[in-house]
Amino acid sequence: LLHPSYGCYIWPSAFVLAEYIWENRDMFKDKTILELGAGTSLPGFLCASLSPQTHVILTDRSDCPQILENIHDGARLNRLLITSDNTSTGSLRSNIWIRGLTWGEFCFGNQEKDNNEKGNLLQLLRDIDQNGRKLDWILGSDTFYDPKDFEDIIATIAYILNYHTQKAKFLTSYQERSSKRTIQYLLDKWKLKCRQISLKSFNFDYDKYTSSNNSELINNTSDAACRKEMIHSSSLQSIFLLEIWKA
Repeated sequence: LLHPSYGCYIWPSAFVLAEYIWENRDMFKDKTILELGAGTSLPGFLCASLSPQTHVILTDRSDCPQILENIHDGARLNRLLITSDNTSTGSLRSNIWIRGLTWGEFCFGNQEKDNNEKGNLLQLLRDIDQNGRKLDWILGSDTFYDPKDFEDIIATIAYILNYHTQKAKFLTSYQERSSKRTIQYLLDKWKLKCRQISLKSFNFDYDKYTSSNNSELINNTSDAACRKEMIHSSSLQSIFLLEIWKA
């Protein structure tokens, strides 16, 4: 079980995914987008900022309300809340949802429909349908971290593509931490196809995230510990960007 604080850290994979989205923003603008394991929600917040018609559902572990609270705080900091009288609190814009989601869980629970912290996949998909929408994109940055979760993630993607919409694609930035870890056999099992997107294809700039090239970021960030973590870049070289869809 990963420590809940892992969901409050901007992992290097999130930068790769966000860069791809920005360079190809017309593909995501005005679409309906689900982010799995959103954590700090960098890719999702970026999508939500593209236009008021871009509908974004940010999800993370339903058993860790502190992560969901952190997502809400992030939405506030990124001015994605509806506020009045210049107050710092407010409700989410109608194009942004924050939900708890357990990977690999497909049955309806006993929770109330409007309990955003405990919804599961079937409830979420029903809510999306009732909102007159279908998913266009599913996002995940570094969701393939713990091998025991790999099949639950792939099964969740396969379920969405089989029973909600076959047109959506799963875009995930994946950091290779061991050559012995692979998801290919799971893709075959769940009848999914995959292609690797070269980081060169969208001119990803590795130097942008190195300490020697981040003086502006350092000067504009007040918390020293936060600065130190945000500029780690050594793991960027082991990140792959994958696009997965129904075979």
